[in-house]
Amino acid sequence: MSPSSNSMDHGAKLNLFNIYNDGTNNDTVKLLTKFHKDNRATLEGENVNNTHTIWVEDFNRHHPYWDDPKDTHLFTNEAIKAAELLIEAVAEAGLEMALPGKIPTHCHNVTKCWSRLDQVFLSEHSDNLLITCDTFTDQRGVNTDHLPIVTELSLAINTFTESPFPNFRNVDWPAFRETLERKLAEVHPVQKILNQRQLDQCCADLTQAIQSTIQEQVPVTKITSKSKRWWTKS
Repeated sequence: MSPSSNSMDHGAKLNLFNIYNDGTNNDTVKLLTKFHKDNRATLEGENVNNTHTIWVEDFNRHHPYWDDPKDTHLFTNEAIKAAELLIEAVAEAGLEMALPGKIPTHCHNVTKCWSRLDQVFLSEHSDNLLITCDTFTDQRGVNTDHLPIVTELSLAINTFTESPFPNFRNVDWPAFRETLERKLAEVHPVQKILNQRQLDQCCADLTQAIQSTIQEQVPVTKITSKSKRWWTKS
């Protein structure tokens, strides 16, 4: 079992486990379950939807869930029991099978019969990232009995574009005041405020006049990676 973790922007994380599970025991499966329980907080992170886990490689297990159901000779009681332990571990870790069932991955050296020993298990909440998961039958290596599996995920990060903001440092304040005075003169004439309704209306008129003046007289600045700090003149 060889885990690795790749952190992406904005806190996203990909946990990849490259696994070889011995066909004669369940030690690796038990270790995977224990590791996930002991490190759940680290593996899942603060935002589960931004953390993705993949288990891949040779699990050496047969089950009608992923093998061809017609290959009944593979499904002995012992084989099914061992496979169900793997299925329970996958469910406990919150994963699901990414490589569709009935796709063979292994050719027996003696019988030349195909079966499914290799798997790709992916976080349940990551299924929307899965573009494809399939074997490459035409790229089988020399003297190898396993097919390569290609899994493609959409790991593009949503980027945030900074909105332009007012740059009050470069304001022409005489022109600003002149514009504001003109806009204030266009609202209701000066009068004594007698009730809450009048107060609310005056506040709204004043706010509108200031905001309109800012839009006309205050230049905007767009933040980039090369932008100067706010305390320096841009």
